[in-house]
Amino acid sequence: MTRVVSLSTVLFDGYPMEQAVEETARAGYSYIEPAYIQGYLDFDETAFSPEEARVLRRQAEGSRLRVHSVSAHMDLSLPSAEAMLRRRVNFAAELGASCLTTNAGPAARGDTVIRTLNAVAKDCESSQIVIGLENPGHGSGDLLGDGAAGADFMRRLDRAHVRLNYDAANVFTYSQETRRPENDVEFALPWLVGVHLKDVASVGVNWCFKALGEGQIANGAIIARLPLEIPLTIELPLRLARLRRSNPSRQAQPLAIPELRAASVQSLAFVKAALGKEASAPRS
Repeated sequence: MTRVVSLSTVLFDGYPMEQAVEETARAGYSYIEPAYIQGYLDFDETAFSPEEARVLRRQAEGSRLRVHSVSAHMDLSLPSAEAMLRRRVNFAAELGASCLTTNAGPAARGDTVIRTLNAVAKDCESSQIVIGLENPGHGSGDLLGDGAAGADFMRRLDRAHVRLNYDAANVFTYSQETRRPENDVEFALPWLVGVHLKDVASVGVNWCFKALGEGQIANGAIIARLPLEIPLTIELPLRLARLRRSNPSRQAQPLAIPELRAASVQSLAFVKAALGKEASAPRS
């Protein structure tokens, strides 16, 4: 079995999706993860139309790329959440994806989140889309603050169409560096449908996003703990700043393409090296 390794299009914030597709293929990836994340990128609900999905699918296939997952975050406790989530599920299916990644919502509205997830069960079953709930990287009071909280919620929900998409760096920043993802990921393992890999470094009082291997996240150790069937997505939100460890903010201008290209190539090489070590490690 070959590990699925995607590149998130969040890296190419400020550039057309078609260019993100071309650069992903150029960097040597076989999979691309289209990203739609409020505060990270500019988009609206019209992005999830069937027509937009068909255009993007043609672009990806034209560059010999496949879409395994779509990252389209939202708050599942919103009054409009059911319609928004159903729209995203259908969009992912139109792209030929297997997984839709989203945040959940505040712990205080956990029952509403459950109702939203239950409402789209038939849509997920008919389209064969699994929803991967992701732990956030900032804020407080979230339903899924870390792997342990995610595991608790999975036991409470017990739905085949809902699993966890674990974001290692998010655990680190959400906990204000008090929780190490290489340890926390163990709690989420039984429910994982995917893992986001990004790297972050403390620079003075700020956090800075980096190419994999340049920050403080033990992504290699995390990869070594994962079963081979768990897909990986390299997520590099390099345009974002976390000044004084506050919520993410976008820099005024997009980063230059050569810088983004170098980060994507370096990060893929990091993952391949980690997978090589994994393959050569003795198994008990």
